[in-house]
Amino acid sequence: MALRKLDPPTVVDVALRLLDDVGLDGLSLRRLAQELGVQGPALYRHFASKQDLLRAMADAMFIPEMAILERPPPRADWADWLVARSHAVRRVMLSHRDGGRLKEHLHNPSEQWPGLELLLQMMEDAGFTIESALYGIYTIGNHVLGAVIAQQEMQARPEPAAGHPQVDPTRFPRIAYGTSLRSQGRDFDREFEYGLHLIISGLHASLDGVGTEQ
Repeated sequence: MALRKLDPPTVVDVALRLLDDVGLDGLSLRRLAQELGVQGPALYRHFASKQDLLRAMADAMFIPEMAILERPPPRADWADWLVARSHAVRRVMLSHRDGGRLKEHLHNPSEQWPGLELLLQMMEDAGFTIESALYGIYTIGNHVLGAVIAQQEMQARPEPAAGHPQVDPTRFPRIAYGTSLRSQGRDFDREFEYGLHLIISGLHASLDGVGTEQ
């Protein structure tokens, strides 16, 4: 049965729900049209291609969390805000299946520019050059995106591959220990926090190094 009103927000909302069921590779305009109860051409009045739809979906995925990306909380320093932004972006991407891959289609990142400009100013005031601040932000962004994609790919294929080699604990005791930890289930939250802490600590250390050189 067709929806009473077919407009872009409705199409995007249904597309995001369908994404959770079929994943990014299974999402198509034809499948979406079936879900909406309409013929394919009805969708083309709103989205000329799947890429247009994916951009709109990525934009919509970030709307609920945009506030934390726009302005820091009172008396926050650059590290606190950078951590808060990282958690917010990760939370958004994990809110939908294949959200990490979908984020790459974000159509209007300029909406995040006011917040990014403030973050860069805070980091410059703390002693970073603009270049080093940007590299730090890019490094954390890569960590967030990579961690989310790894988690979502693992969750999409939870069963280990057949014929996975067994580790000989007498020859490789440390690898065997690591494998036993993984066999109990990966703690993606802990892995993410560990990597984020290392990057933030490294950024702090780079500032300490600048102060020492001076």
